Amino acid sequence: MFLFLVSYSLNCFVCDSKEDEHCPETWTRKDILPVECEGPDGVQNARFCIKTIAVFGGAVATKRFCTSRHMDNQCIEVKYPQDEKMYYSCTYTCSSDGCNRTYRLYLSRIIFLFFLSMQIFFSTF
Repeated sequence: MFLFLVSYSLNCFVCDSKEDEHCPETWTRKDILPVECEGPDGVQNARFCIKTIAVFGGAVATKRFCTSRHMDNQCIEVKYPQDEKMYYSCTYTCSSDGCNRTYRLYLSRIIFLFFLSMQIFFSTF
């Protein structure tokens, strides 16, 4: 009798739009593949892929990464005491290979667009 141990590692897209112009909010590239989360430089016990979108000063930043924590699906407003501007952030959590390429829940996108329009509106005054 033989016993085989099979190990599975999640594959997520990993990028930061602040450092990589090929990491937009809407992912259209087909030549970049998700990376293995448990590699030598990866996250131990990674079970989730994350996509975050932040709006500050009218600019949009996107980050995709692997994590061992479920970070929920949420959009929040953040105000830092040292800054008068309001920041908006949306986080999407998923658990299948390459799932953080895009996000299919359109209600969250509507909420995000609302936050973006509010940021633009209030930055003009």
